[in-house]
Amino acid sequence: MAHHCIVFILSFWAVSCSLALAFQITPHTPHQTCRCQELQMMMQSSPQTTTSTIKNNDHNNNRRSFLTTCASLSLTLIVSPKNPALAESDSMPIATFALRRAGALPPSITNLPPRKNGIYVRFGEQLLYSNDGRRTPGKDVFVTFDFPADWLQLDRIMGGIQYVDQRNGDKLYVFKVAMPEGVEQLKDVPKDYFGDAIFNSAGDLVRTGNTVEEYKVLSSQMMGKKDQAETMDDSNNNNNNNNKDPPRRRFKVKYTTVTGNNFAVERKGLVDAYEVEGMIYMLMTGSNAVLFDKKGIERDTVEYIVDSFRVQPTYGV
Repeated sequence: MAHHCIVFILSFWAVSCSLALAFQITPHTPHQTCRCQELQMMMQSSPQTTTSTIKNNDHNNNRRSFLTTCASLSLTLIVSPKNPALAESDSMPIATFALRRAGALPPSITNLPPRKNGIYVRFGEQLLYSNDGRRTPGKDVFVTFDFPADWLQLDRIMGGIQYVDQRNGDKLYVFKVAMPEGVEQLKDVPKDYFGDAIFNSAGDLVRTGNTVEEYKVLSSQMMGKKDQAETMDDSNNNNNNNNKDPPRRRFKVKYTTVTGNNFAVERKGLVDAYEVEGMIYMLMTGSNAVLFDKKGIERDTVEYIVDSFRVQPTYGV
């Protein structure tokens, strides 16, 4: 935001200087004063010819100066690496909501027995590989995760998945992004690729009202079965349990959001990612950084949510 202000101020200053040169409103310097005296002597010796020549030369010099300044300004704005117009290149990854097969219908929720941290429910639905609402047999997936029963669903009409804890603002999202070209395994994807995709200004996280000022992927690790918490009864999955689990990777992220009152708030979160048929499915949590670092009940809750996240291919179901 500060960068945008600086660019605007510099642009305004440069254009003002250009206009000043074009309309000859700059103050006279001693050099210009001497030049004027020479011109007056020339005018006295040959009034008509000299006057015409001087006007043409001044006009050409002013025009040349104006065009040069404008060209320099345009080049500066275009080439600048912080230019907002180039901040989101076509080559940048963009994470979108993983669309539910059920669309805007109420989600499929299963009640779970009470646990020490409260009452939880299980989300379990098919998600679409495509972005246009069509099924893609063999590529669509079945997703399950557990979360507190009192969390509120947001923007159901969009067909995506996001919930919020109305008490402290903790959130969860389910995104997807294609694997980068030339990379075949989830473990080989650069960790910054995930941050760039999730926090891309063209992505669904920002597009749905989250103003992100800066972000960073703090850590990354591949997850095996021994790292997965026993949060789910895998026999409840509506999939063929003989299938090999898809690759899984976990990240810790931090990012700064800007509120409606223009206050910057630091947040931290966990991202669990699975790769299926060239598509990465991610469940991300977002929490106030102070509460996240305290490792209290809020941290326990988001860790339980990401631990419970499962993604399985549907295999034509």
